Amino acid sequence: MDAGLIASRYANALLLFAKEQQAAPRVYSDARALLDALPRAEGLEDCIKGLSPTLQKFITLVIHNKRAEYLPAILNAYRARYRHENGITRACLTTAAENPGLVERLTELMKKQGFTQVDFKTEINPDLIGGFVIQVEDKRLDASIASQLRSIRKEWEEKNRKNRKNG
Repeated sequence: MDAGLIASRYANALLLFAKEQQAAPRVYSDARALLDALPRAEGLEDCIKGLSPTLQKFITLVIHNKRAEYLPAILNAYRARYRHENGITRACLTTAAENPGLVERLTELMKKQGFTQVDFKTEINPDLIGGFVIQVEDKRLDASIASQLRSIRKEWEEKNRKNRKNG
């Protein structure tokens, strides 16, 4: 059976079950926590213990049905459906260092632009040197120092190339 179809069916079932249990928002946030913990073996057991009973029961069902290998795809599909149903915009913010207030400031700015709910994922990438990169759905704004330095270098190289041609 197609992995996408399996993930889709289980995600739909999880969404219905979570709604019945009035736990859909909690399952949404728990699914993210579990997805973040899955690649790391350490802390996974504690993460699972901290999940909502709804998601714990669902995971038990998935394992019982021998579909554990599809769990990441199921959780991602669930989160996508939940966002779609609830008008949530997904955004990823990458900064060079921790910047706790930036998410709140950007969320407020986005609400002023008409976004009702924003789900931010944050990442740290020291290679940015400073500033940030934000991706909202399919739009990307790179306000990093590294990007600005690349732009300056590119301009400098183009001017040097023109000067050599004309010189």
